[in-house]
Amino acid sequence: MFEKFTVKARQVVVASQEEARLLKHGHIGTEHILLGLLDPSDSVAAKVLHQLGYDRETARADVAAVVRPGTEEKSGHIPFSPRAKKTLELALREAVQLHHDYIGTEHILLALLAEGEGAGPKVLAERINPVSRVRAAVLAALEESPGAPGGSWPAGTPATEATEVTVSTASALAGGAPVGSHHLLEAMLRAENSMAARVLRELGVDPAAVAAKIDELDPETTTDANPEETAARRMEIRLTGDEVHLVLRDPATLALARSVTELSGGPIQGAGPVAGLFVPLWRATNQVLQQLRRTVEPESGEEEVSTDDTDAVAKAVRSVLAPRLRRRAG
Repeated sequence: MFEKFTVKARQVVVASQEEARLLKHGHIGTEHILLGLLDPSDSVAAKVLHQLGYDRETARADVAAVVRPGTEEKSGHIPFSPRAKKTLELALREAVQLHHDYIGTEHILLALLAEGEGAGPKVLAERINPVSRVRAAVLAALEESPGAPGGSWPAGTPATEATEVTVSTASALAGGAPVGSHHLLEAMLRAENSMAARVLRELGVDPAAVAAKIDELDPETTTDANPEETAARRMEIRLTGDEVHLVLRDPATLALARSVTELSGGPIQGAGPVAGLFVPLWRATNQVLQQLRRTVEPESGEEEVSTDDTDAVAKAVRSVLAPRLRRRAG
């Protein structure tokens, strides 16, 4: 079934697993799938939910109100709960009923509604009344772009398993920014047993050398330039004594920060009436740090082995990022 998932649908599955880890839960439930659906913000499901006034912060608050976090961090493979498994199975049914040959985020969202009994659909139904508005909005969105596979391979075009994994890995490496040719190149090199990886390696192309060259070159001078990655490349998380400094250096953010501090007469602290504005920043920073830690920490030999495509993508992303992060830290 997973071979039919679009890139963004696979991102939802990976994001659901990350949400379960963040909450220290030993399973992936419908509540984690709901949070995962809001992660690729440009997906059909996320756009529909935003259109209906439902965003990630609202979802987090709703989930926190009904599900308590665990007490121990989880590592390795996290299994799906029976309700979450049913949701993914229903996603296939939703796609078939709509005569689609792919499973996108919109089908997962419709499946979440169809499952109906888990924490995810319940909190959604409490916010959006009647919840049937969600299905109507999804169908309306699909009518505007019929046959669009939501960020994966063109509808009706067959693709091999290696291609699907490569595209999913490239999307994960982009981390929410537009996928560039350099992401595809690294993803091809890391697609185990693929024809592309075999050709490149037999030609003497070293993955570590490619990674080093990508870090050395600036995509801003190429047709892969995009404002998100340009800004991200100038960011830094630095530990200074007992303080964590989040450094942003892109001109647009600098200009905006100067304007705000001039209007406020100095630095702005996360206290008083603006405390709530700082909460999403705090959460996002901690989430990034946790993801980075999981990337660079040694893998546990006790982790459950899985052949799932989403685990293959996670393994490939780790193999790309972990050595690079350790090298820079050293």
